[in-house]
Amino acid sequence: MNLLPSNRKRSANPGDNPQMVAARARVHTAGAYAPMAAAMVAELSALSVAGPVLDLGCGEGYYCGVLNQALPACALYGVDISRAAVRLAARRCPAADFAVASAFHLPLPDASLDVVLRVFAPSDDAEVLRVLRPAGFYLEICPAPGHLKEVRARLYDTPREHVEAREDVQGLQLVKRSRVQYPLALDAELLSDLVSMTPFAFRGHREKRERLLREALPEVSMAFSLHLFQKAS
Repeated sequence: MNLLPSNRKRSANPGDNPQMVAARARVHTAGAYAPMAAAMVAELSALSVAGPVLDLGCGEGYYCGVLNQALPACALYGVDISRAAVRLAARRCPAADFAVASAFHLPLPDASLDVVLRVFAPSDDAEVLRVLRPAGFYLEICPAPGHLKEVRARLYDTPREHVEAREDVQGLQLVKRSRVQYPLALDAELLSDLVSMTPFAFRGHREKRERLLREALPEVSMAFSLHLFQKAS
């Protein structure tokens, strides 16, 4: 379902293009983010919520699919501004409901969700607070310092480190913080897809990006911060 009004689009086809969506799907299928997804499932399983759960910036539906396998009774929803991503998500996870929509203007009623999940995607704190029920949870997953540091070192003259994840969200209380770190072995195809699915695809020096893909990279560091917040009851 497409619920993104034309007057809220910044381009004719906002969000990730079909090539980026396909690359991300292959990376997820290869298990590159599986340890982080397992930590996400552990956090949400411990809450004993029945849903509904919303995945902000759901992409091609990988995390909804993981949650559906672990929590089959939980109602799942996903929104993304990319039509290509939402089409693929609907095919890959038919148990969830997906819509093309903006995380900054969610087409949902006030206090309608038990859990909001955000993995890397941009969002609006006020909208998260609006759609959460009293005592509802917000799980925010961000890249941690050290994430893909080997890639950044080869693409930028002065690579910037990811900053520590925030611990304050207005209207919410931090109840738990955790971190997931692991090395990821790469072949040439997985490295190419990893670059194609991220802002690395169009940032940095083109010559350095081409050299990186030619010379390959045997291993990269994966690092994520998971912060669980709760709305007051």
